[in-house]
Amino acid sequence: MVSVSREFADHVADVARLLKEDEVQDEVLRRLTSLGVELVPGSTAAAVTIAMNGGALTFAASDQRLDRLHSLQFGAGEGPVVETLRHNEPRRIDNTVAERRWPAFCRAAADAGFCSCLALPLRTDRQPAGAVALYGQEPDVFRGVAHDVALLFAAQGGTAVRNASLYRACRRMVDNLHVALESRAVIEQAKGILHVQLGVSPGEAFHLLSRYSQNTNQRVRRVSVRLVEGRIAPEDFRPA
Repeated sequence: MVSVSREFADHVADVARLLKEDEVQDEVLRRLTSLGVELVPGSTAAAVTIAMNGGALTFAASDQRLDRLHSLQFGAGEGPVVETLRHNEPRRIDNTVAERRWPAFCRAAADAGFCSCLALPLRTDRQPAGAVALYGQEPDVFRGVAHDVALLFAAQGGTAVRNASLYRACRRMVDNLHVALESRAVIEQAKGILHVQLGVSPGEAFHLLSRYSQNTNQRVRRVSVRLVEGRIAPEDFRPA
C-alpha cells in the first residue's frame, strides 16, 4: 500500500515541471517512463506512445519487451494503447491470462511476463497527444490507490509533454528569428559595399543583389555573404 503523503503528492506534481530539468522533448518522454515505474505502485515497465498523423509511435520504453507488444498492437489495430488513443479513455487489464479482450496482445504480454496493464491518455489542450502504458508483473496491481496515482501521473505527464512541445516551438521560432536577423545584417553589409564602391543608392544596391541572385540561382543571403567575404567583386554587379 502506498502512502499518499504531501511529499509523495509533490513528487507526482513535479512531473509537470520536467521541462526545468530536461529541456529536450525526447528526454522528457524518456524521463516520463522512468517516473511511471518509480511512482505508480506495482508498475515494473512503462512506455510513452505519441499520436501522429496516420498512426502512432512508441517513442520511449523502459523495457525492450514493450517495443514488440506495442508493434503487435498497432500492426493489428487493436489493444489497450490503441483504444486509449482512439477513444481518449483509459484501458485496464487486471490479468492478461484471464482477459478476453485483445487475445493476441494478452497472450504476448503474458508470455513476456506481464500480468497487468494500464493505458492512460496524455492529454494536451483536451486532445490525446499520446498515451502512457504501465505494465506490472503481478495481476490486479493497478486497482485502488495505484489506479488513482496513475491517473494523476498521466494528467501531469500530459502537461509536461505540452510544456516540452511549447518550448520546442518557441525555441524553433527564436532560432528562425536569429537566422532572419543574421541574413538581414549581412544583406545590409553587402548593400553598403555596393553603395560605396559603385555609387548607387541602397535601393539600387538591393536590386543589383537580387538580379545577381536570380542570374546565378543563389539566395540573396548567399550572394551577400560571398560579397562581404570578398569572394565576389563589387564590379561583378555592374549592369552589363
